Amino acid sequence: MAQQQPSHLKVLIAGAGLGGLTLALLLEQAGIEYTILEKHEGDLIPLGSSISLNQSIQPLFEQLGMLKELESISKPISSMTFLKENMNKIGSMDLSSDAVRYGYHNRIMDRPSLYKLLLSRIPEERIITGKRVCDIEQNDQGVLVRCSDTSSYEADILVGADGAYSCVRRCLYRDLRNQNLLPKSDMAPLAFDHHCLVGITDPIDPIYFPDLSRSTCDMMVVIGKDKPYSWWLIPLKKNRLAWRVTYNLPTTQIRQEHHIRSSDWGPLQVEEMANACRDFVCPYGGTLAEVIDKTPKDRISKVLLEEKFFETWYHNRTVLMGDACHKVVPHAGYGAAQAMLDAISLANILYDLSTTTTPSSASITSAFEAYYRDRAEHGKAAVQGSRHMGRLSGGHKWTESVIRSMFLNIIPAKVQQTILDKVLLHRPQATFLPFVRDRGEYKAKPQSQVEPARMRTLSGLCLRLFQQDSFT
Repeated sequence: MAQQQPSHLKVLIAGAGLGGLTLALLLEQAGIEYTILEKHEGDLIPLGSSISLNQSIQPLFEQLGMLKELESISKPISSMTFLKENMNKIGSMDLSSDAVRYGYHNRIMDRPSLYKLLLSRIPEERIITGKRVCDIEQNDQGVLVRCSDTSSYEADILVGADGAYSCVRRCLYRDLRNQNLLPKSDMAPLAFDHHCLVGITDPIDPIYFPDLSRSTCDMMVVIGKDKPYSWWLIPLKKNRLAWRVTYNLPTTQIRQEHHIRSSDWGPLQVEEMANACRDFVCPYGGTLAEVIDKTPKDRISKVLLEEKFFETWYHNRTVLMGDACHKVVPHAGYGAAQAMLDAISLANILYDLSTTTTPSSASITSAFEAYYRDRAEHGKAAVQGSRHMGRLSGGHKWTESVIRSMFLNIIPAKVQQTILDKVLLHRPQATFLPFVRDRGEYKAKPQSQVEPARMRTLSGLCLRLFQQDSFT
């Protein structure tokens, strides 16, 4: 734990998701007073399917003494194999040597297990449930948060870690819009061109799916023929299988505004989509029906795959992080890890701020500016990289098929390695905790020297093809 210093800072965190919990865990270590306001009532029940954490975030788990626990709930990803629907191989990516190069494996786990691990390190009294933010007020003295149950809370700083449809962002943007300070791009709605069905099976006898018994995860991705679907099979710990079926919306609907109704995502709609994909071929034999039938209904959900980079991350004493300011599609290596990287950056800056006398609005603004400089370009690159990863792993246009084949079979492994090097150059640590040694052959640059990782780059040729008008 960091050497405790008198803290002159009180922080409210809206949202007990993975990003909010990571920030809370770091503030706990830094000795900074904080409270988490979570909109859901009662016990926090982690939901979701699989989640991957690449090497950029794992030094933090080692700093916190949690790396062994992370490894115990996860598998190292050794490969990703892409298949046509007739089971002919398109190509594959070998990730088995990543631990030597970067010091850690890219790891895959079920989201609930990761959530429980983080939650176990947060004192219960720090989280208040049933607190949906409905309004904020801020001035030179502090920030006031009003919740839908008429309760209110005060602090020096408010962090909006409450997801893609952030209530904190909505309140902040409302005030900025009234002052004509909000860019037009931030007024546009979230865009999505995919939705998907996800689930995690109960434990399965490996006699049916032998890949489950392996100590590593070999992902299978199937690209549908004459249908706008792709589907993933992902072996997890405890002989379970995570799966995802992605539906590509028609081109005419891409990036148009949608009015999302809860009725579109209820149990009947989940069942409807599950029935539509039951006959899809399974790489392990048979069809997806066997996989779906081994999955409890409460572990199947239909979700949107939205993406958007917001230009405005802070104002006065309020700051955003994670999906609230850069929503990415959760492909391997994207998603929650970005929110956790935001948490490291923000915690480092808040720690420096907390050691001063009672922070002024000016000093808080300067701190938020530093956070934005550190993370904004990485967030923008993650959104663009996630978009291109989606096209690589599930695009159905002929150009996307060509690029997929080129990337997997023609582009030299050394070039692919160079691309991954750029992505994983940034492996930050908490500056107020003892640093852990860089164990990889490819060393991370010092945090102050790291340039934004251009995760959108597949190669010069692929990038030019991806940026054609036919892709927008």
